[in-house]
Amino acid sequence: MFNFELSEKQKERIFFYTSFYLLSLKSMPTKIQLSPQEMELVKNTNWILSKHVITKKVYDMFGEISVLLKSETESYNYLFPENMQYQSGKISKGENYQLLPYVILDYPAFFWKDRIFAVRTMFWWGNFFSVTLHLSGDYKQKFINNSHALFSFLQKNNFFVCINENEWQHHFEKDNYIPSSTITLQQFETINEKNFFKISKKIPLAEWQHANQFIINSFREIMQLLQISCPAGKKDLLPGSPKAGSGL
Repeated sequence: MFNFELSEKQKERIFFYTSFYLLSLKSMPTKIQLSPQEMELVKNTNWILSKHVITKKVYDMFGEISVLLKSETESYNYLFPENMQYQSGKISKGENYQLLPYVILDYPAFFWKDRIFAVRTMFWWGNFFSVTLHLSGDYKQKFINNSHALFSFLQKNNFFVCINENEWQHHFEKDNYIPSSTITLQQFETINEKNFFKISKKIPLAEWQHANQFIINSFREIMQLLQISCPAGKKDLLPGSPKAGSGL
């Protein structure tokens, strides 16, 4: 039998290296595993290629719709600045609105730092098509000044009203949009005390074949709504050079 006697310095060194080794083991990355379903997806290219095809079709759809909307606005030019005629509509896309892809058509749309006028058509993967009117600043003051008539119109046409303090949310959860049919005129007036105004309508993706007509009809309803506070002959005198398009 051999009997080794370690010095205190040797013991400290052994303790140091043992601790360092154990710590390095803990800090090593864990081995990430895929579930069987995830493994099938990662090996399959068809679904991601199909996503690109569908997105392209939405782009084409929105391109055709923007032409139709431009024709629709010819009767409402008095509502908009003179450079409205030079707009062709901006189509943009993203991959991460609440972790899901989307495509947006903004037309007509004017984004200044201190005021916004936008009609936004949105395709949100897995959810819906929606059409939204977004007003702030002088445009909110101009168009949202006849509460009773506006409120009656929204209820009659089944619009949702935005109650969120964040004007850049687009989902239809109860903390963002509520049906106009579920609130009173007094509640509507309280909601309109915010510095922006948003209303919207949606159609589920399962009704894809009706999406075009839904978008056109919703756009026409929005144009009718704008006329309530700004009838024909009341010229828009707001100055400035707007930019088409904005962030999500």
